[in-house]
Amino acid sequence: MGLLSNAAAMARGRVGAIFLAASLPLVPAYLVGGAILFVAFARATAEPDLPRGEALAERRALPPDAPAEERRDVLREASEPGAPRRPAVSFTVVAGLLFAGLVFLAGLFLAQAALLRIAAAACGPSAACAAIGARFHALGPTLAATLTLVALGSVAAVLPGLLAAFAFSLAAATTMAEDVSGFPALHRSWQLMKRVWPSQLGLVLGAGALIVLLTQGLGRLLPGHAVLAHALLDAAVAAVVLPLPVFASAVLYLRARSAEEGKPVEDLLQYIRRTSEPG
Repeated sequence: MGLLSNAAAMARGRVGAIFLAASLPLVPAYLVGGAILFVAFARATAEPDLPRGEALAERRALPPDAPAEERRDVLREASEPGAPRRPAVSFTVVAGLLFAGLVFLAGLFLAQAALLRIAAAACGPSAACAAIGARFHALGPTLAATLTLVALGSVAAVLPGLLAAFAFSLAAATTMAEDVSGFPALHRSWQLMKRVWPSQLGLVLGAGALIVLLTQGLGRLLPGHAVLAHALLDAAVAAVVLPLPVFASAVLYLRARSAEEGKPVEDLLQYIRRTSEPG
């Protein structure tokens, strides 16, 4: 049976709990992250786009009474290949994307942990939150390690950060279900991801494309400077679109571990139910 049919079978009778439990971390994360992105792009758009000659003159800080010959020299230098240009990407946008991405990642991490508990025990949102609280001593270090490596990879170059986020995208489920946390949990996530990365990539790309289409399409209907309205839209879209893909990623963890250990998924679910009980 394929991933989607597995996820649909396990979600039967639990859809309400899945959406509620996932929304608890996703809505605040996308509310904050959406506001960060909106402000970053708004500030970048408001930055003046100086011509090359003016940018060079500004850098050289010519006095108002500078001779005409010196001003001509500046304009001549501006026409040369090495003259300063406006950066292709604003630093404000880059910083906004990084911080918003980390906030989104934290919300997705906690949502996956909650939904794995629901997959294992068919419980409600309150029981899933209690299970997260009982395992937070392990989840906290894993989340911190994930955000640290993704941030470092993104600062060094964008691609390593994206690859780290993808490789560690089963870390929450791993920490919730196994006796690992921190960097060992990230290594374990990567081991499992090597078995199921095509399915996880499909979930990530499909959910990501739908999020972008809805937020960009519906965002055009909102006032241009309404930060709260755009942030609420991001949170609402995330609450509608993401719970089922995140639940499917939790099911994907179960499938990967079942294939690795040669155990039925039901045996793993019983083990998770016992080990993730609060208290």
